Amino acid sequence: MNRATYQSLLLGLAATCLPALVSAEKLDDALRRCAKIRDQAQRLGCFDATVTTLPQVEADRFGMTVDIERNRDPHATPARDEKLSGRIARLARGPNGEWTFTLNNRQVWVEAEPRPNVQFAVGDDVYIEHGAMSSLWLVADQHRKVRVKRLE
Repeated sequence: MNRATYQSLLLGLAATCLPALVSAEKLDDALRRCAKIRDQAQRLGCFDATVTTLPQVEADRFGMTVDIERNRDPHATPARDEKLSGRIARLARGPNGEWTFTLNNRQVWVEAEPRPNVQFAVGDDVYIEHGAMSSLWLVADQHRKVRVKRLE
């Protein structure tokens, strides 16, 4: 295999695998890795592949538990002022009356403590925010707010 074919194969493989790698590694690490590539076409391909994953990277990192984040990076500190906006794509009631929310970004959240007097509907605009003691809250409006845990 000649050098040009090998480089093209390597670039194609990197572009295919990069979205999965970027979600697992921090964005700044991915950008630094791309910046170290000497070949212009490969470097550009690396940056392009990294940039196309940005919305999913941010969504994947939101709601990260302290334990999971600590396992990924022992020196990480979670951002507490972030909010993740979305729309309810699917709703399901569990056996104990708890809601399971599937958002339009494919994340799945479950109500931590069932509150039967709080109702939600498919299509509701919601956001998830951080609360006290590492809690996460799904908020539709001032009267519809429930504590949630991320499943997927």
